[in-house]
Amino acid sequence: MKNENQYKFTEGEVHEFKITGYTEIPGTDESFFIMENQFGGKHLLKSIHYKHYNLKVNQQLKCKIDKINCSGKIYLEPENPIYKEGEIYNFELIQVINKINSVGEKEKAAVVKDKFGEEIICSLPKECKLSSNIKNIQCKVLRIKKGELYIAIHDKDKNESVLKIGENYWFTVIEIKPLENKIEHYILKDENENLYSLKKDMYEHYGFTIGQKVECTVTKFHTDSHLKIEPAHPHYKVGESYSFEYIETKRELDPLGKEEHVVIVKDIFGVETKVRSRDIDSDQKFRNTIRCKVEGIRKGKAILSIV
Repeated sequence: MKNENQYKFTEGEVHEFKITGYTEIPGTDESFFIMENQFGGKHLLKSIHYKHYNLKVNQQLKCKIDKINCSGKIYLEPENPIYKEGEIYNFELIQVINKINSVGEKEKAAVVKDKFGEEIICSLPKECKLSSNIKNIQCKVLRIKKGELYIAIHDKDKNESVLKIGENYWFTVIEIKPLENKIEHYILKDENENLYSLKKDMYEHYGFTIGQKVECTVTKFHTDSHLKIEPAHPHYKVGESYSFEYIETKRELDPLGKEEHVVIVKDIFGVETKVRSRDIDSDQKFRNTIRCKVEGIRKGKAILSIV
């Protein structure tokens, strides 16, 4: 049976996987669980992030398709043994600190401890005041990534965020601002005056200008509980097929030493993108263009599959 269906997973879906092995990469301190999907395809899961999960070979477990990157690589997030996204739990309060958030603003944050003994930083709303005698606080689990919880203070009297993950909204580009490591970011705001950041070098080909209205999809949460957004591509629409300039076919090895074949194409802006497929022969050549379907957009690049 062909493994082509493993390339048709969608971010956010949950599937059953089996841990079929464990491997250490020679010459490094990295180790991975080998995960097998229902079509026989293999995936790697970095073990260091999941020590507190007590994962074992031959274990069957549910995993979310957490991310599919620009070159089609799939990242899995195993089901947490205790916590579930969207649920509310009590956390032990350790201290309150000052920090800079993902849009470069100063804010207060709570350092809390979960049931595994892991410490988590949780942004505090501006209006939130914690008295010195509070030992525990209720937080909502927004996202789980690499075994870590992304959480927010739960306020039962406050309405949930108007913006929903997976939905499209209009934002305004208000400035270009250097953030962490002095990397320039576009700063955008929504109709409620909430701010969002995008790395400038990933979207320069979009031609954003200050004051421009931009349609974006809300994608997920930052570690500081602020939402992340992905602007609509100026040319490509998800689900549509287009012709891309063919550059070359390459052979690559994954960390297990298994050969993968990838096609390098160039989009309308001259941005090079990898397209992965098990059905491509390593010596296969294409004409000047190749037809690809846009499966998604990430960090300004189209995620492609060969039609």
